[in-house]
Amino acid sequence: MSTVYRANRKATDADIIRLNSVGLTLATIAHVLNCHPTTITLRLRSLKIKPADTRRSFMEDIFMKLNTSQQEWLADQVTNSSIKEYVEKLIIEKYNSSQNQGTNNGSPQSLP
Repeated sequence: MSTVYRANRKATDADIIRLNSVGLTLATIAHVLNCHPTTITLRLRSLKIKPADTRRSFMEDIFMKLNTSQQEWLADQVTNSSIKEYVEKLIIEKYNSSQNQGTNNGSPQSLP
């Protein structure tokens, strides 16, 4: 594998790292950045970064870390919508809140 820098790259390492950290599949990252999934795989490997594990159930992992009352509360919140819609709503609310506060740092605070 070549580690030589190529100025004509379609995507920067920062773009690849950022999309990988969001949890997108290699194929989706490649589509967004207009390149081949193998390119994404090789670039992550050369950066010594593991691809996001998209084979495991994202919500199952989160759900199982919640205590019983948190699990019940979450189930009540998504009774009339999908978890996808609920997470999207939370992200948009957090983004809007960070914009109203004049900060770009939407990092979650420590949870109790």
